[in-house]
This record gives sequence, structure tokens and C-alpha cells, in this order.
Amino acid sequence: MAGRPPAARARGSLLALRQPVTFGAADGLTVLVGLLISLAGDPHALLRAAVGAGVAELVGMSAGQYLSDEAAGPAPAIANGSASLTACLLPALPFLWLAGTAAIAASAALVAGVATLITITRPEHGLRAFAMTFGILALAAALCWAATLI
Repeated sequence: MAGRPPAARARGSLLALRQPVTFGAADGLTVLVGLLISLAGDPHALLRAAVGAGVAELVGMSAGQYLSDEAAGPAPAIANGSASLTACLLPALPFLWLAGTAAIAASAALVAGVATLITITRPEHGLRAFAMTFGILALAAALCWAATLI
């Protein structure tokens, strides 16, 4: 690897982070979807829960990535945890400035945007990647909604 030009090494390093970033973002977004469904009626609780879950995602996903692949070093672990934190917090931010339907719509747009980025970073491409990514989020939303009925 030392013989490769710097640009090729940098490209290789970024590609090596694709998997942990995709994994972390998918996990963080799924957690946030659960919070949105469960706490949609209480924006203050939703924000507190998103911050708490995001920080827990940062620590837990970073640690999990590092402990499962110590040889890869800390960069994939930090990328994984940071992606989890970002995906968990970003769609909750509209609730800081908006209320009601506007906050929910803005949050849903951010969820769709993050899910689209996850779809793009997946090794599979096209309709299959899109269907799997959004299908998993829909399943998580349905299960979380069902849990609110208990």
C-alpha cells in the first residue's frame, strides 16, 4: 500500500470506511424511526430521547465496531459511531424549530434523505438496495407503532 500514490491511498481509505458508515447510519436511523413513532406526540421527550440515543449509539456502535475488528484500527469504529449519532440526531432537529405537522414532515424528509444516502452507500445498487433499506425502516416503524399499542 505504501507504493500507491497518495490519492489512491486516500480513495482506498474512504472506501474502507463505507461499510462501517453504512452500518452505523442504518442503525442510528432505525433507532430514530422508533423514537419518532413512539414519541411523536411529545416533541420535548423526542428530542431528549434522540440526544440520549444518539450518544449511546456513538459509544455503542464505535465500541462494537472496534471490538469486532480491532485489526482495522479506530478509524472505522469512529466512522461507524459518528454515522450512528448523526443519523439518530439529524431527523429529530426539526422539532427544535417546528411543531406539529411541519416538524413531522421535515423529520420524515430528513429520514428519507438519510435513507437514500444509506441506499447509495450500500454494495448493492438500484431497486433492490432501495427496497431493502426503506423496507427495513418501514418494518421498524410498523413494529414500533405496534409496541405503542401495548
